[in-house]
Formats: sequence, C-alpha cells, structure tokens
Amino acid sequence: VAISAHVVGSRGRDCPPNLPILCSQSLSGKMAQVAGFKVCVVGGAGGIGQPLSLLMAMDPLVSELCVYDLTLAMVPAAGVAADLSHINSRAKVSAYAFDKDDK
Repeated sequence: VAISAHVVGSRGRDCPPNLPILCSQSLSGKMAQVAGFKVCVVGGAGGIGQPLSLLMAMDPLVSELCVYDLTLAMVPAAGVAADLSHINSRAKVSAYAFDKDDK
C-alpha cells in the first residue's frame, strides 16, 4: 500500500508560510480551512488498503480520494469506492483499476 498526497489550493496572505493548505485567511482570529488534500491509496482494495481508504475518506482535511488497485484484486477498486461514497464526508471518492501488464 502506498500513499500519495498532493496539496490543492493556495496560501492566503494571513497564513503562516509553512501551512499553505490549512488556512486561507484569518476570520475573527481563527484560521479558516478552505481547501484539502487529494489522496491516492494504491492497493486500496486490499486488506490494509480498505481500512486506510476508509480513514482517509473520513478525514476532514481530505477533499478527494482516489482508490487504485489491480484488475485481478479479489475486491474491485470500484466496489470500495462505491462503499466509501455512501459515507457522509466532504471527500469525493473515485476508483481506478489497472492491469498488471500495463505500462
């Protein structure tokens, strides 16, 4: 299982330079979260990838979740993504399957 995250969004002028995604501006002295992470779980249909995908889908900092796995997996990645899409969270879930012989 591999995890990759890509920061989506930009830093507002009131945000600290080391926190580009967690805030955009100061609202009444509090930081406002406006963007999230795009997370890709490779091997997301496996025994470890499924619960990891569930945790990522439930995380409020994740705005998009991609579940990748092989076409020969016992559980298809599309099935995992369909299950996760029923969770009431802000994450948009999508599935991708690839053949082991693809380059």
